[in-house]
Amino acid sequence: ERSFLSKLKAECGTAYTSKMEGMFKDMEMSRDIMSSYAAYASGATNAASTSAKAVDMEVQVLTTGYWPVYPKYPNIILPSELLLQRERFESYYNEKYQGRRIAWQYSLGHCIVKASFPKEKAPKELNVNVCQTLVLLCFQYEDGPDGRGLKLDDIMKKTGIDDRAELERVLQSLSLGRDGTRVLKKIDYVSADTPFANASDSPKKKQKIRRNIGEHDRFLFNSSFTNNQRRIRITNITMKETVKERAKTHEAVSNDRLYLIDAAVVRIMKARKTLDHRSLMGEVMAQLKFPASSSDIKKRIETLIEREYIERIEGDRSKYKYLA
Repeated sequence: ERSFLSKLKAECGTAYTSKMEGMFKDMEMSRDIMSSYAAYASGATNAASTSAKAVDMEVQVLTTGYWPVYPKYPNIILPSELLLQRERFESYYNEKYQGRRIAWQYSLGHCIVKASFPKEKAPKELNVNVCQTLVLLCFQYEDGPDGRGLKLDDIMKKTGIDDRAELERVLQSLSLGRDGTRVLKKIDYVSADTPFANASDSPKKKQKIRRNIGEHDRFLFNSSFTNNQRRIRITNITMKETVKERAKTHEAVSNDRLYLIDAAVVRIMKARKTLDHRSLMGEVMAQLKFPASSSDIKKRIETLIEREYIERIEGDRSKYKYLA
């Protein structure tokens, strides 16, 4: 990664890689902070003498300006175990770094959840994200007040995850994922007359479970879950890019490229002072790092003429002159 970053820096300049370099600094700083926090949590005075593994929680402190914007869950309801760890770290951090403010990014967090299943002799360790953890804890003692499972709205209230689309993806990953990861069981709601299609009192012919999640569908703890592995990683389902979002991305990239074409034209004309159209087009295409059509370059030349960066030479309209 560092080698790749150095090549990018040499090719595109310091400004292009400044945020990525900041990311590396954050990771190095986080290791030092966790080493110091381990000493603080255990009561040791020498940070080097205590291993960071002694702490049940590992924190990475990131600088806001260097990293992308991640979704926030301001109303999330953490269990007492996580609240205790969070408060302990905040106390340490505020004491050491006065004036700094911590904003927790729960969407980036991961947990190891120990779960016991009736058909497994030993408990399993589930490697899940924070949102998946909160959903699993809803089924720690019972499958809802009536024992018939929890609906989407019930889980939203218990977890505080107010992003419905995100919660649906979490439930899909826990109940409709690949074999060996379905720790929850989904029961589809059909209608008021025959509420649940795949419940125990359903007809003998088992119906296929829907992939999408309705507001009346119920979820239960999967008591028949089995897996040969001791530690199981359950990845969340990623959100697919919509056609509208893809078009918006392409538009943003195209706009950025227009400025690069402008810069290439001005750079060439500043060096050459005067140049004919054919030579200018060839040199611009040679300098650009991305494919550009001749029509796009022509349009950018016209805009530069309008903005008085260059002008056409009188008597020979195929030649351009740079304006200082």
